[in-house]
Amino acid sequence: MPRRPEQLEKMRDVTRENIQTAAVRLFARHGFAATTMRQIAAAAQISAGLIYRHYASKEILFEELLSQAVTGLGAMAATLREADDPAQTLTSVTRSILDGLRADDGAAEFFLVMNQGFATDDPPGTAARLTREHTELWDAMTALVGRGQHTTADAAELTTCYFATLSGLVTLRAALGPALAMPSAELLTRPLLGDRA
Repeated sequence: MPRRPEQLEKMRDVTRENIQTAAVRLFARHGFAATTMRQIAAAAQISAGLIYRHYASKEILFEELLSQAVTGLGAMAATLREADDPAQTLTSVTRSILDGLRADDGAAEFFLVMNQGFATDDPPGTAARLTREHTELWDAMTALVGRGQHTTADAAELTTCYFATLSGLVTLRAALGPALAMPSAELLTRPLLGDRA
């Protein structure tokens, strides 16, 4: 019996997701430049020919991943800007990030890949796109921390510590896997909330 169009679409979506997951893991381990489409296809357990039906090039595949990152950063910045309760919002956002890292579904590798692209600008243009979104997120977080502290005196420094801690957790999670003792959202946000913790 022939498959229905919705079944075919679901199969395409699953294949694209497998390709993206494989690409993220390889980009995280070897970098964008050193990873080939053939390696991605093998890791996704599909033929080299099939991968090109979904992505004409490694650059197009990376562009889709980059778009996901940009969208995610923008959504997080919007959540922080619109927050009525700084403590609740910061804890909730942090819990979501940590839960993603605990899930071992490639979130740590995804963050690493975007950080590599940001630091190396490979492929070209990656750093510029991520810089805009990171700046928006940074500003939104600093403002939220300032409101949570009832002062803006040290909000920028606290924001630096927060993002540096998350970056370190991403690296440790990618290296140690599930063996990493991930902190709670409450522990991670406590220094940012001052007298509201």
